[in-house]
Amino acid sequence: MIRREGEALVLEGALNQSTIPPLWPLKPEWLAPPLERLELGALSAVDSAGLALLLELEGQARQQGSELRWQQCPAALERLMELYDLELVEARLQGT
Repeated sequence: MIRREGEALVLEGALNQSTIPPLWPLKPEWLAPPLERLELGALSAVDSAGLALLLELEGQARQQGSELRWQQCPAALERLMELYDLELVEARLQGT
């Protein structure tokens, strides 16, 4: 589940291949400025499809002039990013 809370997108539950299709296309209200952060602490599971969605959210937000910080990134998601050799700017991850 994705919901907007002020300047944050809050993601909850599983973010995987079976839960991603209903989230496309991305809702405009998710990306409307000002958008500053992705709150990831309530994610219970993330696979490569979930990571792709997070990166797409970040890319779309950047196109609209927002630089997102990833907050409360679960350890499993950090390991997945390492597995894919994603070099993340340290400022992107906060509260991990």
